Amino acid sequence: MDTSNINMSHADSLNTYISNTETSNSNMNMSKPNVIVLVDDVPANLRLLTGILSFDNYIIRPIIDPIKALSLISAEPPDIILLDIQMPKISGYDVCKSLKSNPNTKDIPVIFITANNDVQDKVKGFSLGAVDYITKPFEADEVIARVQTHLKLYNLQKALHKKTEETQDLNRRLKEENKERRKIEIALRESSLWLNSMFDTLEEAVIIQNPDKIIMNINPAAERMFGYTKDEIKKRSTEIFHVDNKHYLTFQKIVTDAFLSGEPVSFEYKMLRKNGEIFPSEHSVSLLKNTDAKFIGILCVIRDMTAKKEAEKKLRESEQLNTVFEIAGTICHELNQPLMTISGYSELVMMDIDPKTSAYIKLGKIQEQVERMAEITKRLMNISRYKTKKYLDGNIIDLVKASEN
Repeated sequence: MDTSNINMSHADSLNTYISNTETSNSNMNMSKPNVIVLVDDVPANLRLLTGILSFDNYIIRPIIDPIKALSLISAEPPDIILLDIQMPKISGYDVCKSLKSNPNTKDIPVIFITANNDVQDKVKGFSLGAVDYITKPFEADEVIARVQTHLKLYNLQKALHKKTEETQDLNRRLKEENKERRKIEIALRESSLWLNSMFDTLEEAVIIQNPDKIIMNINPAAERMFGYTKDEIKKRSTEIFHVDNKHYLTFQKIVTDAFLSGEPVSFEYKMLRKNGEIFPSEHSVSLLKNTDAKFIGILCVIRDMTAKKEAEKKLRESEQLNTVFEIAGTICHELNQPLMTISGYSELVMMDIDPKTSAYIKLGKIQEQVERMAEITKRLMNISRYKTKKYLDGNIIDLVKASEN
C-alpha cells in the first residue's frame, strides 16, 4: 500500500468524486467509450490516475474496495483494469487470479500498479495473466501510452474474436447448407436415375420436343417404333414421322388447338416409320413447364395401335361370321323338317312299286339327293356349334374339317 500520496479520510467524498468523474467522461463523445476500472485502496492514487486518463474518451470507474471490485467487474466487465498489488483486504495478485478464473472477465487486460520494481514480482504478475506494469510514482505519458496500447490490443482482440465467431458461424451455416445441398443433389440424382429408368423402360414411345417442335430426346421404345436411332433424329423436326407436310400440319393444328385450351390432348393418328410403313397410333400430348410455369417443351407419349386395330378387325370378322353361322343354323333347322318328310314319303312309295320300274329308280335318285342335303345341313349345323369354341379364329376349312370329325 502506498501512503506517500494525498489521503482522503471519507469514503463518501470519494464516491461523490467517482460519480462526477464517470458522468463528465461519458458525455465527452457520443461514440461508445472504453471503460477503465481503477482498483486501489488509496483514494489519492485513484484521483491522480483518474485525472491522467480523463482527457480521452474513457469512462473511469475508480474502486477503493478490491472485494467489491470483483463483483462490480463481473457484473459489468470493463475494457481494461489498473490494479494495485499491495492492498489490505486482498492482494492484487489474488484479485487478478480470481478475475482470470472467471469466464466473464478472464480476457480483460490487467495492468498491475506497484511501487516495487522487483523482477520477481513482475514475473509473478505475468504468470497470473497480467499484461503490463505501471510503477509509482506515476508518469502521465507512460500511463497514457500503456493504457492506450493495451486498449488497442484488447479492442483488436475483441474484433478478431468477433470476426472469428462470425467466420465460424458462417462456416457452420455453409457446412449445413452444403450438407443440405448434398442431400438435395443426392435426391435429385436418385430422382433422375428413377426418371431415366422409367423413361428407358416404358413400353410406349416417348418424344420430348422443344417449343419449336424440334426433337430433343426419345426413349428406346420410340427407336423401336419408328426405326430411327436417337442420334438420327435428335434436333430434327417431328415432320419425319408424317406422311407429308399436309399430314404434319394437320397433326400440329390438333395439338395447337388443344394447348390453347390449356389441357393435355389424346387422339389417334396415322404415323410413318423409317421403312415407309404407315401405322395407326394413339397420342397423349402435354406441355412441359418449369417452376415459373414457363413453357419449355412438349411431351408426347405414343402407343402403336397396329395390334389393337388387327384384333378389332378380327373381332368384327368373327362377329360377321357368327351372324352367318346363326343364319345357316336357322336355315338348316328349317330344311331338316321338309327333307325328312320327302325322305319318308319316298320310302313309302318305293315300298309299293316294282323296283324294276323307272319310277322306282327315279325315287331312288330323289332319296340320294335328300340324304346328300341332310348331310350338308348336318355339317352346317355342326359348324354353327363350333363357332363359339376353339375354331373361332380359324378359317372356314378348319371349321368344315372339325365338323366332319
